[in-house]
Amino acid sequence: MAKRSFEIDASNFEAVKAYILRQFTQRSWWPAEGPEQAKEQFKTMQSDPQRFAQWCETWLDSGQWRQLKKALRS
Repeated sequence: MAKRSFEIDASNFEAVKAYILRQFTQRSWWPAEGPEQAKEQFKTMQSDPQRFAQWCETWLDSGQWRQLKKALRS
C-alpha cells in the first residue's frame, strides 16, 4: 500500500480510528484489498497509535490516505 501522508499520533489517533470505523460501516468492501483480513487485524492493532499507524500503512492506498487527511481537516 501507500506510505502515510501524515503521522498518526496521540493527538489525532482517536479521530483517525473513528474515520476508519465509519469506513468499515459504510463500505463493506473497504479497504479494497482484503477487507475481512484488514478488519481482523484492525481489532488487534487499534489500541496503540504506533501499531495503528502500521495498520494504516499496510491497508490504505494513496487515495484512502488523501481522503483520511481531508476528513481530519474538516
